[in-house]
Amino acid sequence: MDSPDRKEFFTRLEGVLMEIGRRMHAEFDAHMVSGITGSQFFVLQKINGKGRLTVSEVAEGLGVSLSAITALVDRLARAGLVVRSRDEKDRRLVWLQATDKGKEILAGCIESRRQVYAKYFGQLPEKDLKKLLEIYEKVLDMLKTAEKEG
Repeated sequence: MDSPDRKEFFTRLEGVLMEIGRRMHAEFDAHMVSGITGSQFFVLQKINGKGRLTVSEVAEGLGVSLSAITALVDRLARAGLVVRSRDEKDRRLVWLQATDKGKEILAGCIESRRQVYAKYFGQLPEKDLKKLLEIYEKVLDMLKTAEKEG
């Protein structure tokens, strides 16, 4: 059973993480490159990071439904940020790739997000930044391990 101090700590942690997340997302949205949403950014980033992916791979990689990704990809394709192409050997497979325009938009979004991080986290001493990153990496490793263990 958690001690009262630990319960208070986790209550405070939850509140702080939620508030930071809300405020950072609002700041990211305010600095997003015109014409692309945060969700579209993540899809485009996932596709570009691997070079090419299927819609199913994007959905799985982001942990969202196939229908949600299909709608986002449709908008990205209409905007000329991704292209679809059929696999030469298996015509049932449709590959997604970022276009040059998509890569350019993505680079602008990434730079905007880095500026937001620097604006706030850049005010922390380097040793605090290193410790913060170390802690987040440990928690991420625990989350990945738990996910694998099912």
